[in-house]
Amino acid sequence: MKNKLYIIPFLLLGFSLTAQKEDESKLIREVVSLEVERPKLTNTNPEVPDTLPPTMPAPEGEVLKRAENWYKVKHASYEKSSGAISGKTVACKATFIFKQKVLNPENDVDGKIIMDVLVEAKEGKYRYTVKNIIHKANKPGMDCGDVYGKIPACGSMKVNDITWKHVKSAGMNSAKVLVADLKAKMKVSSEEVKDDW
Repeated sequence: MKNKLYIIPFLLLGFSLTAQKEDESKLIREVVSLEVERPKLTNTNPEVPDTLPPTMPAPEGEVLKRAENWYKVKHASYEKSSGAISGKTVACKATFIFKQKVLNPENDVDGKIIMDVLVEAKEGKYRYTVKNIIHKANKPGMDCGDVYGKIPACGSMKVNDITWKHVKSAGMNSAKVLVADLKAKMKVSSEEVKDDW
């Protein structure tokens, strides 16, 4: 009988681990509609007017190509790496340089803000997700970690509250820059982007 009692907690533990989802409060996510210009119909009968709207939902292939083009085009503020295209999804890491804007900083936390980006394509829309926004310092032992954390990963004894607020603010502002860039690139037709090799 004792053996059966030990199995149940392990089964429940296994179920709870597989049922966990990402924390929605730590995601920056939006679904954005995307339309393209409708091809002009060759109207052989001038008495029948063209009543179709001038735009239509963007085909899924076009949405995916635009996401791929966003990944390929360089940006002055950040670098994209570890890119992967799988089915209808483009995923990568984005890295921003973090440098404190004070003359004599109290804490040596200059380094990088790193985040994961996922762009999923469907007909007429795409969904972007920015997650895992972390701070990695150049100096060992000074990583602040997850910008959604209450205290820095290295501890509040190493990084004061003001510096921690600056790091968190830089992480959120970096995500805003990335999202603005993504949205701007997704508005550009894939035919307009030339590969300059």
